[in-house]
Amino acid sequence: MIKIRHINNHIYEATNGKDIIIIDPKKYTPVDMFITGLANCSAYDVVELSKAKGEIENFTLEVEYKRKEIYPKIFTEFHFIYSFNSKADNMTARRWVLSSLETYCSTINTVRNTSKIYYTIKHNGETIAFKESILSGQTHKHNNEDFEEDDGFGCIA
Repeated sequence: MIKIRHINNHIYEATNGKDIIIIDPKKYTPVDMFITGLANCSAYDVVELSKAKGEIENFTLEVEYKRKEIYPKIFTEFHFIYSFNSKADNMTARRWVLSSLETYCSTINTVRNTSKIYYTIKHNGETIAFKESILSGQTHKHNNEDFEEDDGFGCIA
């Protein structure tokens, strides 16, 4: 569970029961925090998956995104740009990223039905994937019922 407490003005305190962080939306907005959560989820996956083949070095992950212009300003597109060095071959490096994006990262998989997901991979200084897409927006089954496309306003399109 996450608990948010208003301190004063625009300052908030968040706790997960293990640690406390102070949030100042004037410096780091809720949208920034959301994107940070998506990025860190995938970064963690890729680094952990790499441990079987040796450590990743110089890992960075940048996230570009687009949102609708009207409220609710839902996210429509994400572009994850991975850059790292490792002793693994390029196919293995690609598998680490795709395993995170398509399987392990629950935060990214939560937005897949409403957003296009793209990725770029720079491995050992070489671009091995450039703005490639993963399968997004597929209909999923839940309680044996198909979800229909939602227009962002809670209405079936």
